[in-house]
Amino acid sequence: MPNEVLVKNGTQIVWADVTDFGGSPIARTVQIDLTSLANGAAREGAKVDLGATRAARYSVTLRVEMDVGPASGAVVEMYFGQSPHGTAATANPGGLTGADAAYTGTASDVVGDSIKQCSWVGSLPLTSDADTVIQQSTWVFMPSERYVIPVVYNLGGQAFEGNAVEMSIILTPIIDEIQ
Repeated sequence: MPNEVLVKNGTQIVWADVTDFGGSPIARTVQIDLTSLANGAAREGAKVDLGATRAARYSVTLRVEMDVGPASGAVVEMYFGQSPHGTAATANPGGLTGADAAYTGTASDVVGDSIKQCSWVGSLPLTSDADTVIQQSTWVFMPSERYVIPVVYNLGGQAFEGNAVEMSIILTPIIDEIQ
């Protein structure tokens, strides 16, 4: 008779740049290019299908590298646009395209206002470290829709590093298992 509910991790989805990501110890599965993302700018990744049957919770890890040391405590924000439709540009919140691209908000509004239609995942508080220091944070995300689009909003006061070799978003299913 089962007497414990334990947690196991499912197969990771990794957004990173196909031309620059180092990949070790994880491999890129979906495209996002965070190279040189400017302060005040946002970038969206490709839309992903989490499946008709999916985990209720996911671990989300954002990994970035700043080109110049930012002020300690400045942040990079992480969002997901959630959609009920699998086509890249269909039924997305906030004017998202569902493809790897600069995110500039809706046609009539700015990023800071348009992004509010997306689901906020968390803020990565930065240290004053620059290039070669990976800054990362991990949160728990509970999607309500089958399809998701990641959005990274740089409010760090400095641009990201000029290559995306170690920058990624890692989405890991957290699966409850009765044993």
